Amino acid sequence: MTESLNARADRYRAHVREEMRAVVGGSADGLYAWMRYHLGWEDIEGRPEQTSGGKMLRPVAVLLAAEACGARADQAVAAAVAVELVHNFSLLHDDVEDRSDFRRGRANLWTFAGDAQAINTGDGMFTLARLAAYRLLDAGVPAERVLAAMRELDEACLRLVEGQYLDISFETRIDVTQEEYWRMAAGKTAAMFAAPFAMGAAIAGAEPRVIEGFRAFGYHIGLAFQAVDDILGIWGDSALTGKPVGDDLLSRKMTCPVIAALDAGGDASALLRRAYGQPARPGEDVTPLAELVAQTGARALTQTMAEREETAALDALRSAGVAGDVIELCAEFARAAVVRVM
Repeated sequence: MTESLNARADRYRAHVREEMRAVVGGSADGLYAWMRYHLGWEDIEGRPEQTSGGKMLRPVAVLLAAEACGARADQAVAAAVAVELVHNFSLLHDDVEDRSDFRRGRANLWTFAGDAQAINTGDGMFTLARLAAYRLLDAGVPAERVLAAMRELDEACLRLVEGQYLDISFETRIDVTQEEYWRMAAGKTAAMFAAPFAMGAAIAGAEPRVIEGFRAFGYHIGLAFQAVDDILGIWGDSALTGKPVGDDLLSRKMTCPVIAALDAGGDASALLRRAYGQPARPGEDVTPLAELVAQTGARALTQTMAEREETAALDALRSAGVAGDVIELCAEFARAAVVRVM
């Protein structure tokens, strides 16, 4: 497996984009036009446009695991598309639920199409994801492997929705524990990293312990990804994240660094707790809040958590007996996902 991760990722993304365009189609109907807008293929007026559709980490994971276990990328690409469409369905709903105005530097669909149509577009995208998975049969993947992959994705979707339920429930609380938080992250984020890796291995016909090793790898990478996402939500560069700096603090979101800071005790923790007990003021500068979180050591602690999960991810592959060259490639993926460079 001498091909670099970046070269593989570029090849995988090209496969996924081509297949995804075939699944979404070019219908002039507004529903599909809005899907193409959300995916970055068209502007608000329906004119062709190619903006960033994200790094496609999850579909890359499907194809990486599939090839690592002996399948061809073209055999598994329909599963990668299903994963990417499920991910985007969740983003469409998430934007409505969080009242987020922008994603990847563009106006979110609900801001001009309305809540109902944004939700409906997300529902349509979820259904297309299910239909995309059936295309695995056309690629010659045995039916039992297709069913295993679809079950993996369906179970991950349920975990994702459960995680989103918890995340929303945290909005009215200031007493969220680290244990509760990581249970939420396990569903909302980690499940949709675990499933793609397991799906790719299952499509290739890998033995159960290898599938489980890839599933555990993805799970731990998902937790690391969430920890880093929380750091970026407070201290990230809006030019890179596509969202306003400090948005999580402005919305009084209970993230890993915030929970750790509230648990830390001391003056900075007390001041942060007082601020979180009050709604944000229009135009509020959240820089002082970010400084309070950092003063408690919570930023460094969250970074350490991410690194620990990254180590656990690679240990899971080793325990499953995955070949060394595959582990090296997955280590590249882990690093890229955690530091956001791929």
